[in-house]
Amino acid sequence: MVNGLLDKDTTFGTGITDSEDEAEAAREVVRTALAGRTPSNSDLLFAFPTTGYDMNSFVAALEEEAAPARVVGCSAFGSFSGSRVTGGCTAVYVPAGDCSFGVAAAARLGGDIFGASRDVVERALAQSGEKLPYTAVVLLTDGFAGDQREAIRGAYSVTGAKISLVGGAAAASAEMRITYQFALGEIMTNGMVAIAVNSPTPVGVGVDHGWTPVGEPMIVTRSDGNVLWELDGQPAADVYFAQLGGRPAGAKGRAPVAVMHRPVGVATGSGRYEVRHVVEIDQGGGLAMFGYVGEGAVVRIMSGDVEHLVAAAQRAASDAVAPLAAPARGALVFSCAARFAALGQEVSQEPAAISAVLGGVPLGGFFTYGEFARITGSSGFHNATVAVLAL
Repeated sequence: MVNGLLDKDTTFGTGITDSEDEAEAAREVVRTALAGRTPSNSDLLFAFPTTGYDMNSFVAALEEEAAPARVVGCSAFGSFSGSRVTGGCTAVYVPAGDCSFGVAAAARLGGDIFGASRDVVERALAQSGEKLPYTAVVLLTDGFAGDQREAIRGAYSVTGAKISLVGGAAAASAEMRITYQFALGEIMTNGMVAIAVNSPTPVGVGVDHGWTPVGEPMIVTRSDGNVLWELDGQPAADVYFAQLGGRPAGAKGRAPVAVMHRPVGVATGSGRYEVRHVVEIDQGGGLAMFGYVGEGAVVRIMSGDVEHLVAAAQRAASDAVAPLAAPARGALVFSCAARFAALGQEVSQEPAAISAVLGGVPLGGFFTYGEFARITGSSGFHNATVAVLAL
């Protein structure tokens, strides 16, 4: 910060590319993000490529072009910079300035997401340097790993309530069943990356979704992992579609597009709802959700439109900048692949609205398979939601 104005040397930089050539795309996205600046080994470059790239050659090219900055990131359903959305790659250059960063990775989550998260967050914090007054942790995980709530629980066991958590679960293009995470020169397919942000001034996190309940309350009477088998003692798919006025033709297997506009809201103790999208309709009458829902939970069908979803993104951005001691120098944004479907042709309105709230400073992010945002308390896994980290 210089005389109350943003210092161009510490302002974030973003790059975005649609190029299909790995080497060309990597060079373009890094050079645009750097905008002529020379990075240091204290800086970070976040990158969010789609699985359309050969990840090994693409990440290698990113690291070569961004050196000596550390490259971290994960695969994406899509990504964005400002109001531009791409199926290629977005990069966000984060100069350290007066912050310091710790980076750690876990190559295999296996069946112990909690333990892996606890370990990787602990190592990231230890590597972030001498403790400064404010800290946040960014988590990037494998979106197919299992119960993502365990990632938050493991992280929380280390951070406690005073450190904010934010981030997203790595995603893939619609036809792929594998995601990638990368950091410290390693590319993983069932991994987790933690980035500890150590700052002398406040760090802001905001989260909101914009979905509202429209259905009658239902009780989850049988579930297994991420599959709802019974609602109110009846097959979950039957009860769900009855409230929608009938089952669409061919509504089995991968969820039809219409269902993406009617997620399930899980009631919380605060009177709000955590959103879970239906991703598959089981032939046995179950609903496979993007996120786990426990038995005994009260759920309702939710509805959202472009106006309300975009307004929620604005609120998340406002909440993220509220605690900052000075104008934001940039932001990372984690939005859900389900919001991409719900917003349709208006998808670019969401990052544009966030940019307007932030005063036009650089922002970039990706469409995830689930979002992390915990500001207070131990919960913090979301779906169909947008989370914003502002520095």
